Amino acid sequence: MSTVKFKFKQPHLNQLKILKSTARYVCIAAGRRFGKTDCMMTLACLTAAKGKRVFFICPTYKQCRDWFKNILQLIPGELVASTNKLDLTIEFVNGAVVKFFSGEPDAVERMRGYEADLVLIDEFCNISNQNYVFYDIVRPLVAMTAGRVFLISTFKGTGNFFYQAYLKGKQGIDGWESFKFKSLDNPFFPKAEYEQIKASTPSITFAQEFESDPQANQSNPFKEADINRNIIKELSNEPTVVYGIDIAKGSTEQSDATVIIGLSATGQMTYFDRFRLNDYELQYQKILNLPYPKALKVIDSSSFTAGGVIYERIRNEGHNVIGFEFTNKSKAPMIFNLVNGVERNELKFIEAVADEMKVFEMKYSDKSNVVKLQAQQGYHDDCIAALGMAYKYLQRTIPNTNFLNTFGFA
Repeated sequence: MSTVKFKFKQPHLNQLKILKSTARYVCIAAGRRFGKTDCMMTLACLTAAKGKRVFFICPTYKQCRDWFKNILQLIPGELVASTNKLDLTIEFVNGAVVKFFSGEPDAVERMRGYEADLVLIDEFCNISNQNYVFYDIVRPLVAMTAGRVFLISTFKGTGNFFYQAYLKGKQGIDGWESFKFKSLDNPFFPKAEYEQIKASTPSITFAQEFESDPQANQSNPFKEADINRNIIKELSNEPTVVYGIDIAKGSTEQSDATVIIGLSATGQMTYFDRFRLNDYELQYQKILNLPYPKALKVIDSSSFTAGGVIYERIRNEGHNVIGFEFTNKSKAPMIFNLVNGVERNELKFIEAVADEMKVFEMKYSDKSNVVKLQAQQGYHDDCIAALGMAYKYLQRTIPNTNFLNTFGFA
């Protein structure tokens, strides 16, 4: 391997702070127009000049193509050994490689089996399933090389991996280092445009996008303080009186999961299972073999779904089961009822459920003129659905003093 020289823009002083970092994992929270493109390409060039392997990960394939074109314009042609526009790979005369990958759910698995010396992830907050992408995909890429990882993004709330990584970096935990820059930390950002944007942008949006000030998810009906107050470390040993069962059909990490949640008479979470299976029979058997078989089972019975098929079979066999059909009209009251239960401390749940609550949101749809309640893009709300169904029918049944007698608990 030989060393080559690139010509790239001179980084400004705040970018130099990033370039001088020696941390293994670096989290960079940057306001809009901070100049992250120049900074990332400089990092890539400095690494490739030493004959190393550089991987870029972008939220979409289109963004990968744009980065590919930009960095090719930066590199003198005589330094390029070959390019592949199909798989977005650049090979250099010194043996270095710069390769681009999409962070889209169906594409991240293609990174398995590679090794890299530097991984640069653009707009990390727009990548789905951040925990999985980092721990299962990215970190193994640099395990054998002792390589480095840079996460660069604007903040997108506080209930995600990027924000947690940022906090780790501020405390110097687990090899992380963090930086935070406002838009005006770029000396080339026009002050007049900054003031114009500030005057015409909602304050919460401006604070997060341009001041790099993380804001709690304002569209989330669950308040973070309420969520955190009701997290339990372990499932309760109290008897299960009701199960909420949200059934899905799929077997990949990106598929919705079947989730089963059990609650005690006091609202303590007693049972949790989350799995992905295409086989109806295996899902049916899992439900039949649940502890406390006489407990009420509330199953997503929406028409033409996996849940609808399994619900009908269980109901026809005489089990203690109730169907809940998800529609725009039925889902909203169930969710708001669950939100109120969490606010009133009537439910205790484990971290996996809390994580889904933190990335849940209300969105107004211009097309349908209704408010949609769902997980943020790239996340799942299967646990919320299961807990919501269980809590809805727990409330209906517990006031009946004879209820517990039917299960032999009282």
